[in-house]
Amino acid sequence: MRLSKIFQNKIKIIFIVLISFFLLNQSLNAIEQYTAHGGPVKGLAVSSDNKLMASASFDYSVVVWDLNPIKEKLTLIGHDAAVNTVKFSPDNSRLVSGGDDNQVLLWPLDKISKNNEEIEPIRLGNHRGKVADLDFSKDGKFLLTASWDGTVGVWDLSQRKKIMSLRGHKGPVYSAKYSEDNKHIYSSGSDGEIKLWKAESGEYVRPLIKNGWGISKFEIDEKENFIAYGATDGQIQISEFTKDKLILKIKEDRVPILSMYYLKKENMISFGNAKGRMIILDTKNWSLVRDFNAVNGPIWDNILFPKDSSLIVAGLDDFLTRWEIFDFPPKFLERPGPARRFNPAIEVSNGEKQFARKCSVCHTLVKNGKKRAGPTLYKVFGREAGTLEGYKYSNALIKSDIIWNEETINRLFDEGPDKVTPGTKMPIQRMKKIQDRNDLVMFLKEATK
Repeated sequence: MRLSKIFQNKIKIIFIVLISFFLLNQSLNAIEQYTAHGGPVKGLAVSSDNKLMASASFDYSVVVWDLNPIKEKLTLIGHDAAVNTVKFSPDNSRLVSGGDDNQVLLWPLDKISKNNEEIEPIRLGNHRGKVADLDFSKDGKFLLTASWDGTVGVWDLSQRKKIMSLRGHKGPVYSAKYSEDNKHIYSSGSDGEIKLWKAESGEYVRPLIKNGWGISKFEIDEKENFIAYGATDGQIQISEFTKDKLILKIKEDRVPILSMYYLKKENMISFGNAKGRMIILDTKNWSLVRDFNAVNGPIWDNILFPKDSSLIVAGLDDFLTRWEIFDFPPKFLERPGPARRFNPAIEVSNGEKQFARKCSVCHTLVKNGKKRAGPTLYKVFGREAGTLEGYKYSNALIKSDIIWNEETINRLFDEGPDKVTPGTKMPIQRMKKIQDRNDLVMFLKEATK
């Protein structure tokens, strides 16, 4: 009897060891990374049929990805500044994007499916501030745009124009959504409120939430009776929709919540903050599913995938990082992916460091470098501005008479592109220290030969 129990215990131990070994080996592939951008990724979206994903980037582009397996399909160029947000229409026939250039662009997906590299977007119009968020009505007939100009734009897609501007927020609007029945509009902003509007008339109804800090992201499920939001002070709060009753509140650190994703069918909701922390909750009982540091730096967007229980996050680096939600034991990377261009892993010269921080998002240094928002700087010294073949320049730069040399490049970072190259799409980058500017110029002169 005693021997039998000992034998049974040994079998249990062996079984546990084998299972642990299996899970450990499974977790070795728990992190995957995909790159197609030349700058930080700011927005993500997935089509309703889970066949396509889109990513919006600081490099002025939108990349469309196949999901089975994940691979780059097409790059869409049309914005004149960083692209912040992207969204598929409910029937997957269209893709819409919004950016720091205040523009709202519509991309026909039937053309995307043909892998046409020269797709021209339909330019719906502009806000007077950056576009931070987008949402289609559930029937796909209307579009919402949340803007830092303090308004929510309502667009009639059949007319391809803005038909209403909802005004009521005090400061930038961060997010906007349609209700499930398309009868109401919800919006949140820097004033710390989630507001309720009548969709048909644009009439303001009332505040649903009043918070002391800005509400960056939110989700509302009327059927399941909850409002969930993340705030700029790091607070995550869940309340009942029908009445002012708190369900859950998480406030462990004062790091802004930047992203949020609701996977309704799987009863999961995820939050990403400015320091790379991911929190995933079960919406049925509001229990914690996962809480871990996914990347170094901000998580500007994230997506949960039900098929393989995975999570994709986008942040400061050029690549997307994919995690298995339920990997065990959890596998973490000290520095996910390659070293950041903004913070080189090895000791480099001050000039190279300034290039990494100020220039590398938009420019490469080699003849046939990875795509960026701006042209390669290869052999830039002595080159007339706006003349590199194969790059689409702004008219302002084409018409300028600038020759790039030590003096003009130094001026560009001393006075700023808004003064040296007015009317161009160059982001405003200034360097106060003379030594930093001189070191950058000397580095570029040598590195771009």
